Order: sequence, then C-alpha cells, then structure tokens
Amino acid sequence: MKPSALRIERMLEKIEAKLVPPERKCLCAIIHEGDDEAEAKEKTDEEREVGNKARTRLIVGALLRKWVLAKEIVS
Repeated sequence: MKPSALRIERMLEKIEAKLVPPERKCLCAIIHEGDDEAEAKEKTDEEREVGNKARTRLIVGALLRKWVLAKEIVS
C-alpha cells in the first residue's frame, strides 16, 4: 500500500520540526540614558584619573602575563 500525499506531507513536517533548532533566548539590556548621562557629567577629574590608573594597571598586568607565558613556551 502506497502512502498518500497527505501522509507523506505529515511525515515531512515531523522530520522538519526535528531538524529545525529551537529558538534561542537572547539577552536584552535596558538603558536608562538620563541617569547615566547625569552621573557621567558629575565625575570629577580625580575620579577619571583613578579610573585611568586602574585601566592602565589591568593592561600592564595582561601584557606581563602574556610575556611570561611566551617566555615559558620558548624556554
């Protein structure tokens, strides 16, 4: 007995449903622009300098780690 066209279509729909990956949840961010802009304008020069020093320390630390790893690989 041959399967009918409707039966074949139903079988194909089931197979396609299994092949298609489920929808992924994505991250969303809500930005409140008014508050952040006001806080950014209130920052003093001293606060900016402290932030710059912290960033510089992080960058230097990362460079040193890379240098040590590279030296270990070569040795």
